[in-house]
Parts: sequence; C-alpha cells; structure tokens
Amino acid sequence: MEFPMNPLKPLTLLVAFLVFSSASADFGNWFVANKRLSTTLDSPTKKISYRFTCQENMTLSAIAVYCLEALVPCPAYQLSLQEDDNGLPTGTPLSFCSYVPQDHAWATLPMDAATLLKGKVYHIVLEADMLRGGGHSVGSIGNSNQASFLSTDVLNHIHPNDGSLDLQANTLFFDGSKWKELDQEPIYALYGVGSKFQGDVYDDPGVRPIYGKVLQGQSLHFHCGYTGKALAFRVKKRGNPSALRYQILVNDYRNHSCKPLCPAVVVPAGQITSNFQWVTVGIPEDVQRLFRAECWFFVFQTDSGRAAKNEDGCEDCYQLSDLGNSGGPAKAADLTFDGGPHLSRAVSFTDASDLTRWTDEFERDANVGVLGPPCKPENHQEVEPISTPILLENEPRAEP
Repeated sequence: MEFPMNPLKPLTLLVAFLVFSSASADFGNWFVANKRLSTTLDSPTKKISYRFTCQENMTLSAIAVYCLEALVPCPAYQLSLQEDDNGLPTGTPLSFCSYVPQDHAWATLPMDAATLLKGKVYHIVLEADMLRGGGHSVGSIGNSNQASFLSTDVLNHIHPNDGSLDLQANTLFFDGSKWKELDQEPIYALYGVGSKFQGDVYDDPGVRPIYGKVLQGQSLHFHCGYTGKALAFRVKKRGNPSALRYQILVNDYRNHSCKPLCPAVVVPAGQITSNFQWVTVGIPEDVQRLFRAECWFFVFQTDSGRAAKNEDGCEDCYQLSDLGNSGGPAKAADLTFDGGPHLSRAVSFTDASDLTRWTDEFERDANVGVLGPPCKPENHQEVEPISTPILLENEPRAEP
C-alpha cells in the first residue's frame, strides 16, 4: 500500500486518504518532504507568500521565516501578514516589519498585534524593502544582492503538529505582474500572545540509512491504550540489499534499554523499490493489544550493506525518510509531530546486538506510523460537589 502523499497525486485522493485515516485512526508522522526548494527575490517587484489556514484564534506577536541564501551586502526585506482574497494576498498588511536576512538561518521577527481567527486563510508575504521607512531607496537588489527563502517539495495540505487538514496551504510567487501557486510546502512559524503557535518548521528533509548493525526507526508515544493493526513507513532501497525486517521494542526508560516485544517481521521484498514510497505491513495479532500509552520503538534492520561515500550514505541498504528542524525557531519541537521532544522522535541503534545503545534525535521524526481503530473518547463526567454536612443539634460541634 502506498499512501497518496506524492504531490503528483490528485488532491481528491489525498483528502480521501486523510478522511479514511481519521475514521480508521492512525498514529505517526505522515508529513513528507524530499528536498529543500528556494524562491529568489532579486527584484523590487518580486514577492513570495506562504498561505495557510489559522488553527486557532490568536493575537499575533511574532513570525519566523527561513532564509536559504543571502548574498552580502543583502538588501532589507519587508515581512507582512495579510488577509486572503480569493486565494491571493490582499496587498494590505495587517502587521509588518523590516529585516536583513542571514544566510541559512531562521529569523523570528516581532510583529505589532493583529487578530487572527480560527479557520480563516492568511498570507505571510516577503518582498524587498528598498525605502526602509524613508523617502528614497537605500541599498541595492539584483544578481549580486539578493536573498532566497525556503519551501519544501511536497505539498502535504496538513498541519504537521496534529495532522489536521489545511487545503489552502501553498507557496505563491509574484513575478512582478501576477501571482502563481508553486505547489510547494510553506516553511514558517507563527506566534501569538499566550503561548499560541502554528506552522511548519521541518526545514531539513533527510534519510536514515539502514545497513548491517545500524538500525533506524521512530519512537511513538501513543496517547491512549492503542490497538495497532498495521505498521506504515516510507522507505526505498539502494543496490541489492537482503530482506528488510522490522522489530517492535519495549522501552525501559529507567535503564535506557530496549528489548524485542516479538520476533522480527520480514517486509515483502516486492513492496520496496528504489524510489521512496509508503509500505504497509501487518502487526502480529498477539501483540496488537499491548500498546500502552507510553513510548514504543519501531525499528528497521537488514543484514546486508555498508557505509559508503555516496548521496545515500550506504550501499546494498535501505533508507527511511525523515524530517527535522535545524534549530532556531522557538517551540520547534511543539510545532512538529506529537508536540514535544520527550514524546515521539526518531531513534537509531549503532549495534543491533546491544539495544541499550540507542540515539534519540529529539528534533527529527522518521516517516513511521501505526494504523488501527480510533481511541475511545474520554468520558468527562460532571461530579456533583459534596455538600457540607448538616450539624446535629446534640453534636458537640454545634455549640458555639
């Protein structure tokens, strides 16, 4: 089974998958990116917009964006928040500020307060600021003085922190005459008063090589007692590796060690190709009801392969896709899958014979998920307050 997260798939299939997933329940990181992309603003008339749907009511306090390249001396750019008009920014800022980007770096910019409403579409717009608050142009912009801003190549149409739909998410480019949708994932963070935030800070797509004694995977911290029926992961092979197997490990956090929950399961070789795709395999029936609300390690291994100096880092091996944040924006771990570094995160083992030696990568998430029926809704029952006992006439405490 391949999940329709490929940007070439019709959007209707993606929506159908997400609705199905919501109905049947899943827990894992379905957010995908293969590579970084950049949009260059080398003219006063060019603009870029990150379009998004607001997840909750908030009062704007700051916006963070990522500059992929800045040629020094770099011109100043204006960042503004604008409302949406039929898919395009209105051109009228609700709030704005000016800054000079730094190469390969996040910038978190304080913004004047503006009210954002849940479910409403907005744009974060970047454009050259040649006036910088004055009456004439300052600085230069062109081939030698410019900056480019980051997006990623797969338009997911979901919020990465909770998997909720955002069908309006997109990156737009204004070439001086008209706006064009690029169908790229916007990279940004939006902050509101009272510790409210949203966005996509997965600025670093990557791969996790699996070979020999090197195991790769994801720790998933279920939020309820979970009945996992199947394991889904996004993987590809390089060369001619031997069989790929997965293990489910029980984590003893007190001793920082793991042990297998069940024998390793072989992944059918015909499901894995030389290109990334989602693969789904069953979870043994005798362990399906054992997932308590705590961390479980889902890891992958193969007997073949070796490290190599190539673009994948190995030969006769497998690669598991992942995403990470390179550092910079506040609350980055809370903005990515599962909302916190001590819950779900990517993990690796450098020695398959010693499962105490694992590495937690708190700012990264592998594309691994578990499918199963939904958690039962919590029953929040109203409890009547216990009234103060009535004092009896002949009871000693009744006396003044």
